[in-house]
Amino acid sequence: MAAPVGPVSAAQAIGEYLQSPDDLVKISAFRKKLEKEKASIDARLKIGVKEQLQATKVGLKKYLSTRDNVQAIKDEMMTIEKECGDPSIRVATFDQISRVSREPYKKTFAHKDAGFNGSSKL
Repeated sequence: MAAPVGPVSAAQAIGEYLQSPDDLVKISAFRKKLEKEKASIDARLKIGVKEQLQATKVGLKKYLSTRDNVQAIKDEMMTIEKECGDPSIRVATFDQISRVSREPYKKTFAHKDAGFNGSSKL
């Protein structure tokens, strides 16, 4: 007879295992074997569930931390935007500070540019 295709019921599996009356002696050994397999599967499932739960907890903590960081950045950006739009907070000497901070760069670049132009004539 050909082996059945698809899932096999428990009754069919036992029926195939117990072909003759002498096979009844094997029932207790077969039961122990099935109990060990079940215990092994249950243990693996329990470990898998614990790992998934732990991974979910870690992911949730990271998500909450990220959400808090994003909210803090939003709050800081709102504060900066508010301060930039408020004319009373503007620095009165900003133009002077900006001009003075650019002068050393102009001198440095002018000096380097002169050196570069002189070396290109070689």
